Amino acid sequence: MNFADDFSKTFYDKEEFLEFLDGIECGAEWQKHPTNTVLVIAGEEEPEICEKIKDMDEKEEIIKDTMKNSGLFLCLGSTYYPVGQTTMKSIESRARIAGSALLDLPKGKLARVLNDCLNVTKGNALVRIHEGKVRAVHGGDPSDYSVLPMPELFEVASIYVAENYDKATFSNGLFSHSLAMASWELEEKGLLDTYRELLLQYGLQADNVLSALIRVQTSDVGVSGANIYYSLLLGAEKRPLILGKPLKLEHTNNASIEDFSQNMGQIFARYQEAIGDLSKLFHVYASYPANVMASVMIKAGISKALTAQTVEQFKAGHGPGICNGYDIYCGICEAIFLAQSNGMIAKALTDLEEMVSRCLTYRFHEYDIPGTILY
Repeated sequence: MNFADDFSKTFYDKEEFLEFLDGIECGAEWQKHPTNTVLVIAGEEEPEICEKIKDMDEKEEIIKDTMKNSGLFLCLGSTYYPVGQTTMKSIESRARIAGSALLDLPKGKLARVLNDCLNVTKGNALVRIHEGKVRAVHGGDPSDYSVLPMPELFEVASIYVAENYDKATFSNGLFSHSLAMASWELEEKGLLDTYRELLLQYGLQADNVLSALIRVQTSDVGVSGANIYYSLLLGAEKRPLILGKPLKLEHTNNASIEDFSQNMGQIFARYQEAIGDLSKLFHVYASYPANVMASVMIKAGISKALTAQTVEQFKAGHGPGICNGYDIYCGICEAIFLAQSNGMIAKALTDLEEMVSRCLTYRFHEYDIPGTILY
């Protein structure tokens, strides 16, 4: 059932994860076609299209899954392919249209709108096909989209971690048709002592159980660059403390695996720099910390429901009174732990992490205002 649009699989063995990615890539292909020759077909209007799909394993099930989701097929040259749901955002982008109203159109009308726009779009389309379906339609010119093969990218990350960190453990990997990610947990003294020493400067003791986390995430369908996230995991419950914005490498402008490897080489310096930046929070004080939390979380784009849950938990634990910026930020990071506990999906968690890291860029004192919190 790897073909299903909602397919996802979690791995706890690194080699199994890498072998799985190799298998996906071996059966995948990238095709380049003039954009104005790409034809979108609605299955409900032309049911005979199903007979034109080339024979392959699980063909009937693939077509059923397509009809249940995108309901569309693509003609590339003289060959017809089912369209996976992950294709929709990229093909709309390639057709230079966007808007939530597109989701409400009948499939036949949507196909006609896409075809009209694709027909007047210059340049090439780079099409990703794997597991029996088209998964993305990118711009096909050199500066538009750079292919960064997943097996190679994660192999580079794995080798770098193994060669540079003695106490590194593969935490988990995940693959879906939208994205893939892998995490390593580090018990690296040089990294962790920087944080311990920071807390000691302000009379605090770090948790006895403490580790760092590196997560690498990428996508072939345009939902993510080849990004590296870094954080600390506090206590036996491994509550995340996000240290800043991820190291990002977009799939554009001839980006390469070498560029990604250079970003991996910056991880230690980024950890040190980010932990140093946390020290500034100890010099920020708020008389109304719950108000500060609520305001910056909502400004960062975090949902009102999750903001309310996070702030109420903070109020229950800290009560009224002055707090420093570090305590406030640790409280904001609890949103990730709560979201994980609530079963939030991987992509949404990644987006949430970036929103949390965005909170570090706001001036907390500007939101230290009395009054009732309105979520």
